[in-house]
Amino acid sequence: MKKILLALWLASYLVPATAQTEVKISPLPLLFGGIAASLEFGTSRDFGIDADLYFIDGSGGGNVSAKYYLTPNYGLDRFHIGGFVGAREEAVGVGFLIGYKWISRKNILFEIGAGLGRSFTEDDYLLGYGKLHMGYRFGKKVSEPSKPPSQNY
Repeated sequence: MKKILLALWLASYLVPATAQTEVKISPLPLLFGGIAASLEFGTSRDFGIDADLYFIDGSGGGNVSAKYYLTPNYGLDRFHIGGFVGAREEAVGVGFLIGYKWISRKNILFEIGAGLGRSFTEDDYLLGYGKLHMGYRFGKKVSEPSKPPSQNY
């Protein structure tokens, strides 16, 4: 578990300093001896690529998702939709997701999300996507977009 956290931390320094990079972890699996961690890299103000890994009770899996943020305030925040490619045990498939992310002034974040997909195997497993993560944003701070001046009539 320590190796995974170290790898995520080191990976956050490999991306350019001008980009938004987020390292996230879920507190729930930690209570049961597992781990769920994520690394998200912003390619633009409203689009991000997220990689998730989880290990719980000896089994593991992961997802790579593409997220489009509909109305971001600080870049890569608020309501998002997207798709994911996921793998668990021997099932690999694709699906859709929705979620919401809050960012504090100190770059601490909280994210929730849910989604569902279907595997490519003959058994047609359903692939779930669930996220309840807390984390930290590294990189360039994106300020809130300027609002038009109010017009007094």
